[in-house]
Amino acid sequence: MRDTTVELHGRTVAYTDIGDPGGTPVLFFHGAPMSRRNLGDQHEEFGAAGLRVITPDRPGYGGSSPAPGRTLTDWAGEASALADALGIDRFLVAAHSSGGPYGVVTATLLPERVLGTVVLGGVTDFSWEPAWEGYREDECTMMRLPDEKAALAWAEDHLGDRSSDLPAPDLELFATQHVPHLAAAAKDAFAQGVGGYAQDSWVQGRPWEFDPNAARAPFLVVHGDQDTVVPLAHATHTAALVPGADLRVLPGHGHITVLWELPALLAELRDRR
Repeated sequence: MRDTTVELHGRTVAYTDIGDPGGTPVLFFHGAPMSRRNLGDQHEEFGAAGLRVITPDRPGYGGSSPAPGRTLTDWAGEASALADALGIDRFLVAAHSSGGPYGVVTATLLPERVLGTVVLGGVTDFSWEPAWEGYREDECTMMRLPDEKAALAWAEDHLGDRSSDLPAPDLELFATQHVPHLAAAAKDAFAQGVGGYAQDSWVQGRPWEFDPNAARAPFLVVHGDQDTVVPLAHATHTAALVPGADLRVLPGHGHITVLWELPALLAELRDRR
């Protein structure tokens, strides 16, 4: 696994680069709180599938510089600049959980560069009122605060009170494997404190200021049928917003286990081309 940084628009962006160096490029957008190390223990699986997966830390996470006042739509420019810096023209996009909207905005605003997108267990646009139903209360609280400064203050006071609400398939996964890797990846999200996560949550609660109808490449919306972290309604809504999106509900999967379906899903999108 290559773990390094690049300077983009005067900011440091940390990223990992795993899989096949000569494979089809993929930009992966992690969940929250998580970091660029999220998929590191799937290096061999992505390599075998002929995929090169690049995962950047979002601002304030891990090794990426903060970006006060950033918006969701800013992310398409960041993704484009990262691809340019790495000499990548066109690429697949994958996104998980709170990274889901970043996958949607990239597919929407960079249609000439995105070959296909898969969103796994992703959140949807919170301007859709049912999105709030069944979503975890601590994140809802941060999203409803008046600005990201207030979200940071709340996170500093309350973040340690979070409890696990993972479904059975995810707990079974952690009982047998992947705990050290994912725990380290999650810990790295807080290398600079809670600011990245607080901002990420607050941005997540803002209405989408782009039209997903502009996405053109193949689009998969994938959700575990036992996911108790992000309600299935989020996947249904996102799939309805993106033209021709394919909604797949995976039996026996939770919120985390779907990540191990990613090599096959990305290979499928690539082969559609």
